[in-house]
Amino acid sequence: MNDPKDSTFVLEPGVQLAPLGDGSAVLYSKELDQSLSLNHTAALLCSFADGHHTLSSVLQEMSQIFPDSTIPEQVLVDCLNDLQARRFLRWG
Repeated sequence: MNDPKDSTFVLEPGVQLAPLGDGSAVLYSKELDQSLSLNHTAALLCSFADGHHTLSSVLQEMSQIFPDSTIPEQVLVDCLNDLQARRFLRWG
């Protein structure tokens, strides 16, 4: 099995990311007719869901954006797994 850090991720077709002014965001799935509120970390993670970024590259970029903070890799993995289970994105 591939290392999850090397896997790209992408929003499912019809899912839209709507950033909010405070850094959080909302994901909306037209197909599921559901929306999901995202905290700052999940919103930033989803902003990289373009099918080109890997978890490794996102971790690098986040460490450059927030040099004084460390976001545990497992937090991002759990978020991606949860969003995939809810059918808002695909990864792996």
